[in-house]
Amino acid sequence: MTVLQLSERWKSLSKHSKNVILLFVIFTVLLVLSNVRSSIDTTVKDFFNLLKQSAGLGIIAIGQTLVILTGGIDLCLGSIITFVHVYIIGSMNNDPTMIIPVCLTGIAIGATTGLFNGLGVAKAKIAPFIMTLCSNYILHGLYMIYTKGQPRGILAGSFRMIGRIRVFGYIPVIVIVWVILSILFIFILKRTTFGARVHMIGANARASYLSGVNNDNIIIAVYVISGVLASLAAIILTMDMSAASLNLGADYSMDSIAAAVLGGTLFVGGIGGVEGTVVGSLIIRQITSLLQKANIVNWGKLIVQSVIILGIVALYSRKKKS
Repeated sequence: MTVLQLSERWKSLSKHSKNVILLFVIFTVLLVLSNVRSSIDTTVKDFFNLLKQSAGLGIIAIGQTLVILTGGIDLCLGSIITFVHVYIIGSMNNDPTMIIPVCLTGIAIGATTGLFNGLGVAKAKIAPFIMTLCSNYILHGLYMIYTKGQPRGILAGSFRMIGRIRVFGYIPVIVIVWVILSILFIFILKRTTFGARVHMIGANARASYLSGVNNDNIIIAVYVISGVLASLAAIILTMDMSAASLNLGADYSMDSIAAAVLGGTLFVGGIGGVEGTVVGSLIIRQITSLLQKANIVNWGKLIVQSVIILGIVALYSRKKKS
């Protein structure tokens, strides 16, 4: 393929597709910089560890992307993760027969929270920021009551073994789940009526309603999906832990927003997609890894994420004005 053909192909791409490609380039540069002095074997292991670290965030960020595409936001994902996490460990109590019931209940917690948020936003017309922020505090109170401030319990050995499975000796099972979910939701957003309606609501809710779309049902559905994906991520993350933590989900609401926005999903709704969020999740985790190597603690990551979000939102606002 000649340079001219590549140039024409580049021009034919949408702005979102160009952004995703540029993000891949940025991620590759960051990956090279972080492994410049490492051997090939170490680099490969580090890469798959990065994928594993990114997978939980990537799964959660898929749901956040759907919500933001409708013009909303979900601030309670971190609390869903923590609640499901402490519930699983506290209820399983080293009993293999409880794995399926406990996991199903965990998913039900996320779905119920998503339904509650969706009904509040769609039917009660509560602003998504207020609705999900209040849900976040409600969940926080519930899991503190459940644990009494001291989470306890023991995971079943077979449950923990699932989280340690590596396909072909390298690929963690959580990464495969992330890949499958990402492909599924890329297809849903690009090739299904539901996906088209999600974009339509975010772009112009009034026009969507007048064209016959039941906006309320779509909005409720994306919040339920977001809650379920957060619960699923909590289950997978818990598989790899030896003890319960009340801080497991602390950063995930902010991280998922950062991943979605960095991936090109705009707060105004209607623009973006899961493919960008996948790369955004990788970049967020790569930045975190680089900051840790530089001995910069958690506050450094929060500053970087805030600057990223502010920068992208400011860039979009400037383009919109021009």
